[in-house]
Parts: sequence; C-alpha cells; structure tokens
Amino acid sequence: MPFSIIRSNSRERFSEVLVNLAFIESIEGDGAASIEVKILRGLFYVHLYSALEKAVNETIEQTILLVKSESVKNKHYENSFNVISLNSKMQGFKQCSYKNYFSKSAEVFESLGSDDSFDLNNTLFSENLQNIWYKTLQETIRSFGATQISIDARVRLTIDEVAEKRNAVAHGRETPVSVGERHRVEVLRAKTQEIQLVVEQFISTFEDYVLNKKYINPLYLHEYHRA
Repeated sequence: MPFSIIRSNSRERFSEVLVNLAFIESIEGDGAASIEVKILRGLFYVHLYSALEKAVNETIEQTILLVKSESVKNKHYENSFNVISLNSKMQGFKQCSYKNYFSKSAEVFESLGSDDSFDLNNTLFSENLQNIWYKTLQETIRSFGATQISIDARVRLTIDEVAEKRNAVAHGRETPVSVGERHRVEVLRAKTQEIQLVVEQFISTFEDYVLNKKYINPLYLHEYHRA
C-alpha cells in the first residue's frame, strides 16, 4: 500500500505520545497535582500536536509525489487538481504587475488544456501546514478535490484546542503550568485517541484518492492504468 510507511510512522509517534502520557499518569496521583506534573501535562500538548502535524505533512508530500510519478498531462487532471498542478503559474499571476496581467492570465488558462506534464512541488503545502487546525485539514483536502472527512463537532473542537494550546505553550503566551493544571491524564488520553483517529481518517482519504486516481478526469483514466 502506498501509505503503509506513513501510517506506520504515525502510529509509532502516537505510541510515544501514549508512553509519555503513561509516565505522567504514574506520577499524577489522586490529589492535587504537583508543579512538575502540571508542567508535563502542559508540554504534552506540544508532543501531541507534533504527531498530528508530522503525519499530515508526510501524507500530503507522499500524495503529491505519487501523483507526480504518473506524469499526467495537465488537460487530463480533474479541474480541482489545477489548484496544485498550476500553482507556480498562479503564483506568477498573483505577483505580476498590471502591465503583465493579460499575458499572465492567458498563460494560466492556456495551461488548463495543456498536453504538458507540469512539475509538482511536493512541499507546496508545507508553509500552510505549520499550524494545523480543523479548518486547515478541510481546506487541504478541498485543494486536492478529495473526499472530505466526517469529523464530529466535539472532535473539531479538540483539534483546535490542541493547536491553540500547543501554540500558547510553544510561543510563551501561557506557561506549561497554567495549561497543564486544567486536565488530568484521563482527559488527555481521550483527546489523544480522537486526534489519532482523525489522522487515520486523513491518511485513508488520501490513500483512496491515490489508489483510485481521483485526480484524473474519468474520461482519461484508461491512459494511466498500470499493469
């Protein structure tokens, strides 16, 4: 399977997250938490978020590399995939001066029906995926024209909470103690399980997208079937 290594890497990282959580639980106790425990629980959000961000970035990079390996003529892509295949031309259009507006516009529209296979940048999303929220996941999926994943409203809040608390700790807006005094390990474990399930859904969505070549217009699929 094209995403087996990414799925394995992700599960290994989440296993480390759970090992860390088990250690925090072993020193948490039943009464009021010590300052050391609060610090560890606050820093835990950084650890959990890192597992989410790395898995998402690896999934997207692998998807683009696999699509790139097909050398698809641009006119054979689904229209939605032009967001990615014509990104460099769109950036050129975005940055052009007014006097080049029409020539750059023409270049973009002419490329839609091109027989050329344009280079795909597998790190195209890396800047966008340095801060992952629920909205970030859905916008990324939409950019490929892939099937959106169904996420319960409560889990959406969990994704955004983990991102927000990671940022607060990592950028010094809040101390690990202030973040870590709010939830005990049992709550953190539930959040971890929710985030891991979202990651598994995300990987499966792009695995299905690649295996079924959903980036190619169905009229031209027969040209890209491998033996």
